Amino acid sequence: MKNQRLILILTAAGIIIVILIGLLAKLLETKKLDLYNIDQVDMGLTTGQINELEEHIWQSLSNTQGYNEERTGVKALIRPSSFTRTEQDGIVNYDFIVDVDEFKASYEVSFALMKGKGFYESPLVECPAPDQMKYPGTYCKGEKTSTMTVTLGRSLPYYFNLSSGELVTVTVARSEEGEEYLNVRVSSCGDEAIKAQARNEVQAWIKSLGFDVDSYQIKIPELCDGE
Repeated sequence: MKNQRLILILTAAGIIIVILIGLLAKLLETKKLDLYNIDQVDMGLTTGQINELEEHIWQSLSNTQGYNEERTGVKALIRPSSFTRTEQDGIVNYDFIVDVDEFKASYEVSFALMKGKGFYESPLVECPAPDQMKYPGTYCKGEKTSTMTVTLGRSLPYYFNLSSGELVTVTVARSEEGEEYLNVRVSSCGDEAIKAQARNEVQAWIKSLGFDVDSYQIKIPELCDGE
């Protein structure tokens, strides 16, 4: 009997130790991404839903920032003044901006929850308008949007004629490294004055839309319609 009791005690103790080790490991585990002021807004999410939301945001930033699974401890600060929560037909919609200081970047997060069924779709983590960025000088890059698409991209393609008659076409292009720039196409046939005039006109157009010229790279390829 004593041996059986000893075995039971040791077995119970072993189970308790395993449970305690698991709990300790969980407590010491570093989150990949932490919405560390989520308690400042009334989301009404369960712990599991918060963890899932943080995982979605982390994965999106991983895709745009280019880091791997080893990157943990990313902190995102929800901007309470940007938070909105609306409900219609059993679907709760959320929208807010987060600031990630280590990237000097801000992102707009939006998602919907169906009551009792979790996330309606994967949360969207995209670029806000420049006036909503905490760090205006940072070029934002989301999975579907960028500083370019939420600003000048809304007015592109843009066409105009120089005073000398040449047609100028302005579009968005991407370099081999993935960097976006304004592609200004004009038949200059090697005339640098035409290219300079086209650049000046594009810069004036950017300013007229209320955006900072220095935030956009402009490239004018060599073209000649007569060739």
